[in-house]
Amino acid sequence: MKNGYFAVAGVLVVGASIFGGRAIYTRAHSQAKLYAAAPFVPASAKSQAPATGASSSANESEKQLGPFPIAGQNYTMELRTRKVQANSAGEGGDTVVAMEIRDAAGAVQYQRSFPYVKGTEDSFESWSVSALLLNGTNGRGLVVSYDDYFEPSAPEEEPTGWFQIFGAREGKLVAFGPPLEIQGGLLDEYADGHTYKAARPLGAQVDEVDFRIWAGHCRIVFPVRVDWNEGKVTPAQECAATGGELSAGCRYKVVPETQLYMNEITFVRLWANPDEKSGAPQNVVVKKDSKVDLLTALVATKWLEGNPAGPANTKGPMDDAGSLGVDSGADLWLKVSIDGKEGWMHSEEDFRALGLPEDE
Repeated sequence: MKNGYFAVAGVLVVGASIFGGRAIYTRAHSQAKLYAAAPFVPASAKSQAPATGASSSANESEKQLGPFPIAGQNYTMELRTRKVQANSAGEGGDTVVAMEIRDAAGAVQYQRSFPYVKGTEDSFESWSVSALLLNGTNGRGLVVSYDDYFEPSAPEEEPTGWFQIFGAREGKLVAFGPPLEIQGGLLDEYADGHTYKAARPLGAQVDEVDFRIWAGHCRIVFPVRVDWNEGKVTPAQECAATGGELSAGCRYKVVPETQLYMNEITFVRLWANPDEKSGAPQNVVVKKDSKVDLLTALVATKWLEGNPAGPANTKGPMDDAGSLGVDSGADLWLKVSIDGKEGWMHSEEDFRALGLPEDE
C-alpha cells in the first residue's frame, strides 16, 4: 500500500485484536452472507458487571469500550469475541461476533451480530468494531466503525469499511441512520485521543463531520451533516445524489498526498477550467523536485440510503448499510498547482504522469 492514510477509527480504539503485521486488507462481502453469526446473548442473561476478562469458554472473551459521556449519561460498548485460527504466517487473533451499546443501568441501546468463520492455513476473516466519542459544537455522540478483514486480499489505496453515528434523543442513545459503507475513513486532523471533533457547526442544531473518500487518484473531503435535533445524517452538499442516479458533481477539498511517484521529467496538460471545450490546454513541465499541490476536485458523488429497519431484519451483518462516495462512472477533474502554475487535469495519462496514486 503506497499511502499511510488509514482509517482513524481502526487505529485509536480497536474493539478486537487485529491480525498482526497486515497493511493490506479488504472486506469479504460475499463471504459474510454464507455463515451465520454465533448466537447473541441478550444483556438480561448476562451479569451487569463490566466484562474485562475471558469468559467461561477458552475461545470466547468479552471486551468493553468506554465509558462515553453523552448528554449527561455514560454509555459503554460490550464486544463478544472468538478466537480465529492462525494462518501459515503465524498471524492470528480475535474476531467480534456480537456488540451491544448499553447505558449506565445496563439497558441495551443498540446491538449487532457478526459472522464467525474459522480460519485456515491459507485464509481467514475477522470483524473488528471501534468507537470514538464524537464531540461537536451543537451535540455529542458516538462514531462507530465496523471493519471486515480478509486474507488473501488485493491491495487498496484506501480500505473499505462502515461508519455509523449515534446521538442522544429523548434520554436514549440511538443510531442516526444505518451504517454507511465508505472507501476511506475519518480525517486524521480532527482526532484527539479517543475523541473525534466535528469539523464545524452548520447552524444551531447541526455539525459537520468530514470523511476522507477515495476518488481513484486522490482523496477528497466529503462533508456530512449531523442533525442532533432530527437524529439523522445527510450529505452537506446538495449535489450528492441520494438515489441511484449520477449527480452533476461538486467541488471538494483534496487531502494532500505525502508522496507522488514521478520518475522522470515529463509534462501534463492543464485546462483553465474543468471543461475541455474551455480552450486549449497548457503543457506544464513536471520534474522530480517540482512543488505540486492538489487544490480542488470536481467529481460526481452519490449517497445511497440504507435500510432504517436495522440489522434485525437482514441476513448479512451489513445488509442494512447505505453508502457514500464517488460514482464508479464519474469523470474526475483535479485542480493542481505545479511550481506555481494552476490548472485543471482529468485524463488517466496526465494523472499517471503527475505520479498520483492509484489502485494496483
